Amino acid sequence: MNQEQFEAILPLKVECIVREMMHQEKQSLYNALFDLYSSQLYKLLEKEETKMWYYSPMMLVEILKNEKETGKLKLPE
Repeated sequence: MNQEQFEAILPLKVECIVREMMHQEKQSLYNALFDLYSSQLYKLLEKEETKMWYYSPMMLVEILKNEKETGKLKLPE
């Protein structure tokens, strides 16, 4: 995937993650966006080479919840 394609996909992935956070966690849009954008997970998600965008929104929300609870980013094996 080239950079242009990735830049087109990332906002769509973010939207799906935020919607899932709002649904699962009953968060407001603002809080869901804040939690995602301030996370270590997002720092990896915005880099195409990490392939974090391959994970489903539900999986990414679980990773983010774990990061919030523990303060550490733990990726699935």
